[in-house]
Amino acid sequence: MEVTTYSQRKSLPRSLQFQRMERIVKAMQHPTAGVPVREQKLFLTTIPNAFTGNDVSEWIMQKLNIKDSIEACHLASLLCYYGYFFHVTTNGAVQIKDDNELFRFQAPYFWVSTNWTTGNVEYAIYLLKRTLRNRQRHGLEEYEIHALNDLKMKLIHQWDFVTMQAEAQLRVLKDRKKTDKTIIDSQERAFWHVMRPSPDEASILEMDIRNDLYTYRPMKREELVRRRLEYLRQTLSNRVRTKSSQTHQSLCAFFELFSDYDPFLGHCSPSNPWLTSDTERWTLMQPLVDNPTQLRVRRWSFNCKELISDPTGVCEFMKFCKADFSTESLNFYLHVQEIRNCPLSQIKQKADYVYQEHLAPNAPQEVNINDTIRTKIIKQLDNPNRDIFIEAEKHIIELMKKNSYPRFIHSEHYRNLLQNATNPLPKKPGIFHFVKDNYFRLSSSSSDDEYDSDDDEIRKNDNTITNVSNNNIHNKSQPLAGTLVNTAAIATAVVAVNPGLRQSLDSDSKLASANHQTDIK
Repeated sequence: MEVTTYSQRKSLPRSLQFQRMERIVKAMQHPTAGVPVREQKLFLTTIPNAFTGNDVSEWIMQKLNIKDSIEACHLASLLCYYGYFFHVTTNGAVQIKDDNELFRFQAPYFWVSTNWTTGNVEYAIYLLKRTLRNRQRHGLEEYEIHALNDLKMKLIHQWDFVTMQAEAQLRVLKDRKKTDKTIIDSQERAFWHVMRPSPDEASILEMDIRNDLYTYRPMKREELVRRRLEYLRQTLSNRVRTKSSQTHQSLCAFFELFSDYDPFLGHCSPSNPWLTSDTERWTLMQPLVDNPTQLRVRRWSFNCKELISDPTGVCEFMKFCKADFSTESLNFYLHVQEIRNCPLSQIKQKADYVYQEHLAPNAPQEVNINDTIRTKIIKQLDNPNRDIFIEAEKHIIELMKKNSYPRFIHSEHYRNLLQNATNPLPKKPGIFHFVKDNYFRLSSSSSDDEYDSDDDEIRKNDNTITNVSNNNIHNKSQPLAGTLVNTAAIATAVVAVNPGLRQSLDSDSKLASANHQTDIK
């Protein structure tokens, strides 16, 4: 196999990802501070430098400051999935648990980043070598048989070379000890399982690392087709047919409704912080404020989603619900949001609390959901995930839209909020609001220099005249908004600055009038 050089590795896809994983694996292989490796007995053989799944999970929890054993096993499974260590006996196993199953570190020669450009010839040699060995232990799987037949057709012009290489490697392997044979066979199988997986599995060369290893299950083609057809039938049956004119009207109404809240398309009160140095808008638009603006309060009346997505709106809605004695639905919604944002180790604890608080029989704050949703939640309580209450959440939001939300919008509490809300007046920017304060300072000047008042005035007037005249020249076709440049004003400023220039202008005007009278005669 052709080994990839270091300079070639840097240009590979996701090279930084492989570098970070390899840094962790090298730390695991440290002779003193790494994962404890030792000789392990396996049936009638002894496996050198092996470790168990319990050893690697304990090392990850200790060195990487991970408190949950499930997260530690998940990280170890990711490293095993990318081929950095492998199971000694169960070829192709990638899920690591807290047990005594034996694993070994993969040699750097078989890392994915080292053999990224592995071709069909090496894979054909590996498959053919397995066909020459014991079928019961080294037999090919169905997808490997199809792959070997395809490679025979593609490499028919060099198949003799493939056969010769496979036989030569097999003769060398026969002279090795039984332990070495087991280790080499496991290394090769783990490497090719990563590089050439089965068609039912996703390849790491094309898949993102965020793939969920625990929820992924390989499916047959018939199952995939059946699910796809079921999805298409549901899409056709639930399809909403509307006229294009109605769609356009609703889209225009949506943009008209939210145009005042777009800082780039509409007005940005009190001032636009992207164009000015005023940061008052950031203070007014913080998640939690004591006195919200009128635009913000008015936005809560658009729909229930706008209200519960604003932290200040949730606080005001909670005050109304407490006065109305109907806080069960809103508390349930807030607890579900906590489960979605909490650490993985706290999901089960919070899920049990939400069930006992809102869904159990005779719960203190029981919410109104049907038995079908309740049964699904009870089945998932033993192994909950972040979306365990997603159906119940949707149902509760629909109930709030019909009951508590309309009462809040038509209540005296909301009218008082709207009446007492602040309405910041827009701040009118200056003509040259984009010019900094020290724009007119010369580059040679410093903060320690002291200038005379007369020199400062002359310098400012000269710079003002230069800037005004330049703006007039460059903006003849499209002048700057809010500015009117007059030639007479420029002449007046020039004369005011230089008294000697006034005499020259008077003499020029007298000469021009005399020439004009001569032409008339």
